[in-house]
Amino acid sequence: MLRKFASKLLLVAVSVALTLVLAEIVLRIAHVGYPSLGGKLLFMRPDPYTGLMLKPGVSVRAYIENDVTVHTNSAGQHDREHTKQKPPNTFRVAVLGDSFAEALQVPVEKTFSSVLERELAGCHELKGKNVEVINFGVSGYGTAQELQMLRHYAWDYSPDLVLLAFFTGNDAQNNSRALQQDDYRPYFLLQNGKLVLDDSFVNAPGFRSRFSTFNVFVSWSVAHSHLLQVVAAAKNYISQRNVEGVKTTEMGLSDDIYHEPTDPVWKDAWNVTDALIVEMRDEVKAKGAQLLVVTLSSSIQVDPDPTAREQLMKRLGVPNLFYPDEHIAELSKREDIPVLTLAPIFLQYAQEHHAQLHGFRGNKQGHWNESAHQLGGELMARKVCEMETPGMASSPVRAAIDLPRGFSRLGVNE
Repeated sequence: MLRKFASKLLLVAVSVALTLVLAEIVLRIAHVGYPSLGGKLLFMRPDPYTGLMLKPGVSVRAYIENDVTVHTNSAGQHDREHTKQKPPNTFRVAVLGDSFAEALQVPVEKTFSSVLERELAGCHELKGKNVEVINFGVSGYGTAQELQMLRHYAWDYSPDLVLLAFFTGNDAQNNSRALQQDDYRPYFLLQNGKLVLDDSFVNAPGFRSRFSTFNVFVSWSVAHSHLLQVVAAAKNYISQRNVEGVKTTEMGLSDDIYHEPTDPVWKDAWNVTDALIVEMRDEVKAKGAQLLVVTLSSSIQVDPDPTAREQLMKRLGVPNLFYPDEHIAELSKREDIPVLTLAPIFLQYAQEHHAQLHGFRGNKQGHWNESAHQLGGELMARKVCEMETPGMASSPVRAAIDLPRGFSRLGVNE
C-alpha cells in the first residue's frame, strides 16, 4: 500500500517537473520573460541613507533585459574608478538617477554617463580641462533617495555640475509612500511647506534580512528562469493593481503619470517631488555648483509605432503623453533651473529613423538600449556645453558639440 502510494506520488512529481520544464522551454522560445525582476540582489547592499546601493567591486554575469557582465568600481558605482579628491584642472559632473542612469543593461563604456564624458571633450568652454562624469545612479531610486545620495556620497567628489536624470515614468511615484508602498527606502514629507526626512526604514523589520543568502538565491533563480519571471510579473501586476491610484499599461509604471493629478495622493507626490528638486537646486547652488535636470523617456512615449501611444492617449483623454515632462519643464522655468527635455526629441528621432530606443532582443519595453544612451549622452553634452557653469571659461562661442544629424534644438531649454 505504501509502495503504491509512493509510486503515485513519484509519478505526480515527475509530471509536475516535466510540465514546468516544458513551460520554461515554451516561454524561452516565445521570448516571454521579465529578467529585470530578478538578479539584482546579487550586487546590491543595504544602505542607512538611501535604502540600498550597489556593492563595490562586483563582477557578475547577469541578464537584466540584456546579457551583460555587471562591473562595479570600488565605490559601488557602475562606472570606472574615480578618486574622491578632484584632480587639478578637472571639470566634474555627478549624475544622479535610477536604473536608467545606473544602466546595468549596457556595458559601462556605453552608458550615457560615459558618452557624456567623451562628448564633453569637444566643448569649447572646457578646452584644456579634464572631464570626469561620475555615475551615482542606482535602480529603484526616486528623487528623495537621489537627494540623500547627493548629501551623503556625491559631495565627497566635489562636482562642478550635478545632473539629475529624472525618469518621468515613476520618479514622482517613488517619492510617495502611499503610491510606492516600499518600507525600505527614505521618504520626505511636506510639513508647513518644509521638507521633513522620514528615515524610519532603517528600523523596519526585514530591512537587512532581505539580503540574506536565501533571498539572494531566489533573486538569482528569478533572473535565470522565464517561468519564475512570469510568476513574479503577475505578482507585481496584481500588487500594483491593488494600490489605489496606480493603473498600469507599461509594467511598473502608472498611467496616471501622463495627465495632471486629480486625487490628493498624486497631488502630494508631485508637490513633494517639486520641493525635492528645488531643495536640490538650493543645496547645489550653496556648494558653488550648478544643477541640470534632464527628463528621460518611458518606452511608450517614444515608440515609433503610434498604435499603443494613441490608444493610451484616447483612453486617458490627453493630447500627448508628455505631461510629466512638461510639469518638470514648467517647474524648472519657474525656479530658474536649467532643464533638458529628452522625450520629444527621442520620439522625433525614433519616428524619423524607425528606431527602438527602449528594450533589447525585440522587446519594445524596458530601459534605454545602446542607441538611446548614445543619443541621450550627446544631447546632454550639448546642453552642458551651452550652460554658464562653474568651472567653465566664459566665451561668446557656445555649444561646440553638434546635435545628431537632422535635429533642431527641440527640447533643449534654457
